[in-house]
Amino acid sequence: MGEASIADEPAITINVFGMSDVGRVRKNNEDSFVICNLSTGEVSLTPALRSHVLGPRGTLFLVADGMGGEASGEVASQICATTVPKRLYENLKSLGSVSETNFVLLLREAVEFANQIIFQKALAEPVLRGMGTTTTAAALFGPRLFVAQVGDSRAYLLRDQQMVQLTRDQTYLNYLAEIGAELPQDPEKDSRRSILTQAVGSSETVDVKVTYTDIRQGDRLLLCSDGLYNMVKLPDLASVLTQPDALPAKCKTLIDKANEKGGTDNITVIIAEISGPGLPPPDAQVAVEFREFREGGSETRA
Repeated sequence: MGEASIADEPAITINVFGMSDVGRVRKNNEDSFVICNLSTGEVSLTPALRSHVLGPRGTLFLVADGMGGEASGEVASQICATTVPKRLYENLKSLGSVSETNFVLLLREAVEFANQIIFQKALAEPVLRGMGTTTTAAALFGPRLFVAQVGDSRAYLLRDQQMVQLTRDQTYLNYLAEIGAELPQDPEKDSRRSILTQAVGSSETVDVKVTYTDIRQGDRLLLCSDGLYNMVKLPDLASVLTQPDALPAKCKTLIDKANEKGGTDNITVIIAEISGPGLPPPDAQVAVEFREFREGGSETRA
């Protein structure tokens, strides 16, 4: 991976919006999301952040889906959505220039740091015991998107009509598949499909998987909790993203579709549209490919 700073690169522009909804069944919304300009530290959905030029330290998009008794899942996801951007911003700011490798390592460290904060808070407050949260943190740094994941919230990239999932759900059924164990005949109806193999804050350590892909002009990024993708199938997700509507309308349409299908869980969506001369031009013939980042320079196709 390259070591050059992106400070003098041509402009990359980001249009982004996010939205969260409690759904039709749950009493509390235990999802959280955050968008952060890592060059300025801005985290609210102001007009300046909703449409901005990518800075030298990148931009972060994060969805967290909390779990635990009472409101503890909400506590865990909120801690994560607050801690990860703040930690990453402060660590990046302390460096004179940032390489891709340093960027990825600090992204991973920020999630690990949030894990410690949540885990220690759960130990200190018995009412919060067992809380945790998924974390899917996608960070654009120059022309590359890095996705750090724990749990089963997802990141998708849409190029032309091709919608590619950049994450792999860290669930018990996927674990069985990885070890070659026998799988149920109908995985979609198996109760174990939603059992996570790890979550941020549920244990003292966490294994943060990071994948990355090269971005082109016109690519669209979707981050979402399982309350969306369990209700709305992939073709419908892609169809909404390709509509000419404004981003707030697209987010609302996706949430409405999930609620129309039953809204059995909280629903959270971030959509980002990425363009500008700092990216290669659109090319429908160039497939979306992503690789797993491995420290030490060894990467494998994911």
